[in-house]
Amino acid sequence: MKPGILDVLPLAPLQEGLLFHAQYDDQNTPDVYIVQVALQLQGPLDPTRLNTAARTVLNRHPHLTACFLTRPNGQPIQVIPTHYQLPWQHH
Repeated sequence: MKPGILDVLPLAPLQEGLLFHAQYDDQNTPDVYIVQVALQLQGPLDPTRLNTAARTVLNRHPHLTACFLTRPNGQPIQVIPTHYQLPWQHH
């Protein structure tokens, strides 16, 4: 295994289908199969604790950080990195 890679896995049939549709769409429209969450919270909030909670979930379940790549033979794979950057914005 290369440094920085925790695991390399084949795609499940459903993942292959979702990836195909995401790559096939050349209109750059939002992917209806992928859910992105934006939270609007009111009241007191500790952003550091919320960020820590999100990181804890990803550390417990590293497969949630998977990225999808294509091997030279065209086979799609999912790569689980050892380190990741959690996109985070606090306004």
